[in-house]
Amino acid sequence: MGNDDVWHYILPFPLETEKRRLIWSVLQSKIGKSLLMDMKIDGRTYQRDFIKGTSYSNKSIIEYLKRMVSAGLLETGMEQLGKGKRKVRIKWYTPTNLGRWYILFLKPTEELPPELMRKTIEEIFHVYASSIVEVSEDFGIDIDVFRKILETEYQNRTPKR
Repeated sequence: MGNDDVWHYILPFPLETEKRRLIWSVLQSKIGKSLLMDMKIDGRTYQRDFIKGTSYSNKSIIEYLKRMVSAGLLETGMEQLGKGKRKVRIKWYTPTNLGRWYILFLKPTEELPPELMRKTIEEIFHVYASSIVEVSEDFGIDIDVFRKILETEYQNRTPKR
């Protein structure tokens, strides 16, 4: 391709049409993008933190969080805090591998730890590579074609030593 005027991101989408629609609805919404941007990449983000940290309505926030769970971007659970009669159950969310990729896609790279970027790029490349192998088998394409493309691109970008 050789064109530097393209967006250098690969966005994997689930095969299920409904999950793709849900992801598009999240990405097209200010609320959805805001929630993804506020999500911790590693660890739990609590529903109450989303609600108190934004000007959006509780109902809208909860609706978008449900969409993200249904789309496979987030996992959710409950945690009990407190002792005795003062126990409170709070809901938390963590990104899935797919969700983490979308969060990284939206956040400015300078806000992201290099090790997390490396790990996530390796994970997404693995997903993409397995898809290439599958398609190559389905259509009888020699996998060496892709190895040569990767090697050529690497050689073109690596300074001569």
